[in-house]
Amino acid sequence: MAGKTLFITDLDGTLLNKNAKITPFTANIINNLIDEGMIFTYASARGYAMASNLAGEINFKYPAVQHNGGCIQDPVTGEYYRKCILDKDIVEKVLDICEKNLFFPLVYAFIGGAERYSWISGKEIGGETKIFLESRKNDERKRPVENYADLPEGEIHAFLFIDKSPEELQKILDVLNLNEYFARHIQKDTYSDLYFLDIIRFDAGKDSAVCRVKEIVGADKIVCFGDNINDIPMFNVSDEKYAVANALDKIKNIATDIIGSNDEDGVAVWLEKNARDYF
Repeated sequence: MAGKTLFITDLDGTLLNKNAKITPFTANIINNLIDEGMIFTYASARGYAMASNLAGEINFKYPAVQHNGGCIQDPVTGEYYRKCILDKDIVEKVLDICEKNLFFPLVYAFIGGAERYSWISGKEIGGETKIFLESRKNDERKRPVENYADLPEGEIHAFLFIDKSPEELQKILDVLNLNEYFARHIQKDTYSDLYFLDIIRFDAGKDSAVCRVKEIVGADKIVCFGDNINDIPMFNVSDEKYAVANALDKIKNIATDIIGSNDEDGVAVWLEKNARDYF
């Protein structure tokens, strides 16, 4: 088939199984295909440190999408191709509303060249943020602070709110009353009963990031794989899009086809059967 195809996959709930692992079966198939010439990478809600650790069984070498599109990085060196930083004045306005309404977000930023996320220690309201933090006990990105004034440090690129109810997160959105400068979405965590409200810059979605990766690698076509709400932008700009069997109905309804689940090595099985026809 003429031209180059970019194959790009979500990680959690798609390439990773229910235990957040890449199986040896999946790693072997994908690594062999990469060696044969497949252009393959990932687009994740995770940051570089977590994503590269979880996906370390695969020999990724093409630019990867992190933070739902907020960053594009070399999967080996961490070199940035793009960072979508929020304007400082706008960040201060959002945090002012948070303080007045006792909202307690996690604030993601680049501080001193390193990825960090900050939160007000002792204000893990309802325990949801505490659950999130405890699941990341050894995460070096953690930066607890004492008050709101300490939150806006470095280059901020995202706000994260956590709750067990999507309705409660929607109430936060209603109060924040964000304008078109922001992109935002609420989605359920793949591994728990928590829901996340992710707020990023308007041009920081998986759609624009995946298109940028397509340009960087010189591809003519995009084939993607996903399972959750944050994959919809990526699906919308892909030529072919495949939903794993465990995907949400909203994803399945716009998919080119439905493949095996993340616990059935669905992405790898599809690639082994079909990918060589594209390169």
